[in-house]
Amino acid sequence: MKHLLLALAFTCFGLDAGNPPAPPKGTLVIVGGGGMPQDILDAFLTASGGKGGVVGIVPTSTSDPDGALKEWKADLEKAGLAFVALDVRAREDASKPGILADARRCTGFWFSGGDQGRVGDKIVGTPLQQVILERYRAGAAVGGTSAGAAIMSKVMLTGDDRNGKEALSEFGPGAYQTREGMGFLPEGVVVDQHFLRRGRENRLFSVIMERPDHLGLGIDEATALVVKDGRAKVVGERSVMVFDPARMTLKGEAFRDLRIHVLRAGQSIDLATRKVSQ
Repeated sequence: MKHLLLALAFTCFGLDAGNPPAPPKGTLVIVGGGGMPQDILDAFLTASGGKGGVVGIVPTSTSDPDGALKEWKADLEKAGLAFVALDVRAREDASKPGILADARRCTGFWFSGGDQGRVGDKIVGTPLQQVILERYRAGAAVGGTSAGAAIMSKVMLTGDDRNGKEALSEFGPGAYQTREGMGFLPEGVVVDQHFLRRGRENRLFSVIMERPDHLGLGIDEATALVVKDGRAKVVGERSVMVFDPARMTLKGEAFRDLRIHVLRAGQSIDLATRKVSQ
């Protein structure tokens, strides 16, 4: 009876006790901020279905949601894609039937830049998060820039250090605050943005020291990681820095044997095996 109940539980939740869940069918376009070159925009629009696609814009992070929606509406209509405003300004908005119905028909989603904490406050843990995750697993694209990049991982950097300041002078485990993000990337991967341009190595070093089982991805400005079928490919003008702590040894605030890669356009990394293309 006990084994039967377990089997039924796995069946009800769509899980197979002997196999891991299927990888998402969708595409992530994770932009480090600082502008979006045409090749990155094209990658997102193509992944969203191209002409005839339906893109939901989530302006929750930005201080100017009306401006972000207006700009995206014009760009999408020019490219032949339909525009949908997923305008969440209060947490209760992320449970409204109309917004959820609109999200269910989207073939792509875009998260604006700004303050990723607003997404944490208003969308993480809501029905809208679940709908977007379901659409991504089914094949929809999810993109975002700056704060919209930070929200991609389950562990999300807030931008603040342990003292609540937006400084980068702290170092070591616990030096920077994190909270739960949207969780589009596989567990065990954490993202930072504006990376080399704003000298954020200190921050990602510290997070990796605190979570040595995580792979760190530092995406620079005007650059994106396009993630499909577990492989993350660099697109754009600058670099992505990868921190792989699989063989790292920690002693207090000292470490050794941290593997670091700097990837340029066309190179990629398998997020499961951590093997980098040449």
